This record gives sequence, structure tokens and C-alpha cells, in this order.
Amino acid sequence: MKCFFSGCSNEAEVDSWKCTFHFRRGRCAVPDCRSQVYARHLCVRHGGKRQCQVDGCMQNCRVGLFCTRHSPSDIIRLCSEDGCNMQAHLRGKCFRHGGRRECAVDGCDTLARNRGFCAKHKPKDEPRRKAEDALPTRPRDAEPRDRRADFPSSSISNILGHDRSMRQLPPLLPPLHTLSMVASSRPHSTVLADVASLLEDYYAGSNRQH
Repeated sequence: MKCFFSGCSNEAEVDSWKCTFHFRRGRCAVPDCRSQVYARHLCVRHGGKRQCQVDGCMQNCRVGLFCTRHSPSDIIRLCSEDGCNMQAHLRGKCFRHGGRRECAVDGCDTLARNRGFCAKHKPKDEPRRKAEDALPTRPRDAEPRDRRADFPSSSISNILGHDRSMRQLPPLLPPLHTLSMVASSRPHSTVLADVASLLEDYYAGSNRQH
């Protein structure tokens, strides 16, 4: 079963008359109308958009209560061509009388919509070029930057001073060669006792310094 809305060839959802794309859209309240609701439970064709207030005009409102053709001239600027009531877009002209920018490609008179080009002739590598232009570049023959220049001199002195203070601290344990010499000449239990004695002497000396 196809989707209910006209022009849609998608399959309808299970136990539904709409496809996934139109699942949250309502249908016009006019019988036998297969269009979507625009406003007030009606589609655009059947009154979902307000119509121009001029008698006999079936166009939708574009400026206030009027369409583009019947809107007051002080609200919308009209084409400067004699006898033309269309809206002016560029150089005081409507699209038909030259009020548009054409594609920059020779021989193409299509309306330019993207930086001087139409949709057909728009450069395809434009997104990639924008990304490359945004990246910082450095000449190949440039010398490597000294990262130390990024830090202020005060920060460097603080770091070096911190390192010097760390180097002045006493070691927590005796040198490894002392333990190896003791272990090679005395039993294991005696070595452990000597290590414990050395640790006690060290912590006792540290407490006296503080």
C-alpha cells in the first residue's frame, strides 16, 4: 500500500495510511483531497493560506493582506519597467526584466544562487577548499618553533626553582649498592632487621628537622 498523500511513492507504515516521512502530518479536511494540512485543517489550495483581499484574486497573501501584485506600492517596490506590476529584486527590475544575477559561466543564463554561480555550475570542491583555507599553514623552510617561548619567564623560573627544591630533599631509602653489600655478607633475617633500623633512623632524623 502506497502513502496516502499525492506525489508520494513511499510504502505506508503497518496499520497506517501514511509513510514514515509523512507520519506526523495531517491531511486536508476537504473530501477527496490528498494534500497535507498547512493551517486550520486545510491545505494551501483549499484555504490553509490566506488569500488576497482583492475581489476575484485567488493568489495567497504575501505582503499583509494582499498578494505581491495587489500590495500597495508604498509597501513593496515594483519593477520600474512600464506596465509591469511585479516585485523588483535587483536594479529596480523584476526577474523577467533583468532584476537578477545570472550565472558567471559563459552561455548560462540561469539565476545565480551561490556566489555568482547557478546550482549546476557551483564549484564542487568548495567545501573542501573552505576547510583547507581554515587550517593554519607554515612555510616548509621555516625553522622549528621554540616551544619554550610560549611560557613566560616567571613560569620557567618557578618550575626550575621547584626542581631545585626537589633535588635538595633527602632520599627516602639508602643507596641500593649498600643494601646489596649487606645482603651478600649477612643472613636474610639480619638484612631485614638492618633495613628496618635504617628506616627508623631516617624518620627520626626527619622529625627532628621539622
